[in-house]
Amino acid sequence: MKIVSVSEMIALEKAADRAGLSYQSMMQNAGQGIAAWVYEYLPVENGVVALVGAGNNGGDTLIALTALALRGVRTIAFLAKERPNDPLISEYLSTSGSIVDISGNERLELLGMALRPGVILLDGLLGTGFRLPLRGALRDIMAGIHKLVKNRPGTFVVAVDCPSGVDCDTGEVSDVTFAANYTLCMAAVKQGLLRHPGRSFVGEVHLIDIGLDQVVGFPDVRPMEMVSKDTVKQNLPARPDVGHKGTFGTCIVVAGTRSFTGAVYLTGKAAYRAGCGLVDIATLPEVQRSLAGALIEAVWTLLPDKDDAYDRGGSEVLVNKIAGADSLVLGPGLGLAEETTIFVDQLLSVLPEVLPTLIDADGLKHLSRIKQWWKRLPSQTILTPHPGEMSILTGLSLDIIQANRWEIAQEFAKKWQVTLILKGAVSVIAATSGKIWVSPVSDAALATAGSGDVLSGVIGGLMAQGVSLPEAGVAGTWLHTGAGVIARKKLGTDISVTAMDILNGISSVFDSLTGTESFNQTSWD
Repeated sequence: MKIVSVSEMIALEKAADRAGLSYQSMMQNAGQGIAAWVYEYLPVENGVVALVGAGNNGGDTLIALTALALRGVRTIAFLAKERPNDPLISEYLSTSGSIVDISGNERLELLGMALRPGVILLDGLLGTGFRLPLRGALRDIMAGIHKLVKNRPGTFVVAVDCPSGVDCDTGEVSDVTFAANYTLCMAAVKQGLLRHPGRSFVGEVHLIDIGLDQVVGFPDVRPMEMVSKDTVKQNLPARPDVGHKGTFGTCIVVAGTRSFTGAVYLTGKAAYRAGCGLVDIATLPEVQRSLAGALIEAVWTLLPDKDDAYDRGGSEVLVNKIAGADSLVLGPGLGLAEETTIFVDQLLSVLPEVLPTLIDADGLKHLSRIKQWWKRLPSQTILTPHPGEMSILTGLSLDIIQANRWEIAQEFAKKWQVTLILKGAVSVIAATSGKIWVSPVSDAALATAGSGDVLSGVIGGLMAQGVSLPEAGVAGTWLHTGAGVIARKKLGTDISVTAMDILNGISSVFDSLTGTESFNQTSWD
């Protein structure tokens, strides 16, 4: 799914109009598309109620209501602002549709009566051109609607292009914005819907085809996409039925100390869950003794230790192993001992230039201690920092990083010549080319110790099977966040989700791509 700014969307619509797709045609396509989606995917037997504003969003909504009424759906339109001499009003009334004028902040009690349990509410009040602050009569009307919707949790709210009151560029929201269960985006996702706090009001994202891309396409005004199921599915590695463990690759995991044995288990097991043929755990003897009976699928390479740190000579032990590996994961649970930093420094010196390598967690902290570390990395490297680790690597404050996540990920992926995954709510995957992918998921279920180790293992397993960078980062992020969503749904709460639950959800996410299980990962409710 393409991500655009408001100005980029306006420019694309202008180009489409010049190419022969009129604004009126785009509006008709939008309204008909909204109606078709609602009719196909939502229960309409209790009727559809619409909030209609003065702009194009209101026009899209009126066309959708007309199309739904012609399908036999009971509909009511509540006008927040008069639309004098509007032929769309006349067309809607010709279907025996009902219109209620609430522009004077009156008759809201009729809206309350219409919002029965199971009713679908189309929010077409404010569109993508809205800018804060919200003032005057419209704010008063929205405050009343906000209260009504909040007190009627059985209402399905469907936002037309964006929830009213969300700034579609910045993601800022009005205090009277009400959350949608679904947002139907016309042609492309507006960037503010994937930025906090706006993304918390968006629900599931779906695209409506308005014909624009068939006329002008989507030139790379900005090489940015939202991660979707289709994107991931087309990049999954092949699983031939004549394959063997060598077919599906070897991933070496360099991880763990006495205090962090769990990181080793989660990373190694996740690599297997991602389809890797063989996982070789390179770790300290004490870690192996602790986990050998639990992680029985792994093979083990024991590295020399020095007081629970990695002895600098460990890189020599790994040289032959690395030569036969298809990917390497470095960092989970390594600890922060200075001796381990020397080991990491020496390991970088023996890594093959083309070995797909992921560095995470403590491995990133060790990098930060090495002078001009980015010049020492293999050409095929993924870094997966959370904001705190990104702050250590860049010297930037957390506030600056969080306020500019997309831009910073893009900048440093280019500077360091790596695929960079800036983790967090709405993770960002940035390629060396400047292209970025944005994961739509923001779920507290993923905020648990060991969650990042699972992500590292999944990506390492995909790389071992030949998935190229940054496709492995995109797919791994989607699989990982999807496993968190599934874990939350199975447990009924995000409170109790652990990294093991996320790990155990990976197979279900794969099934949603290739089998029978289904879920929508664009939901962040």
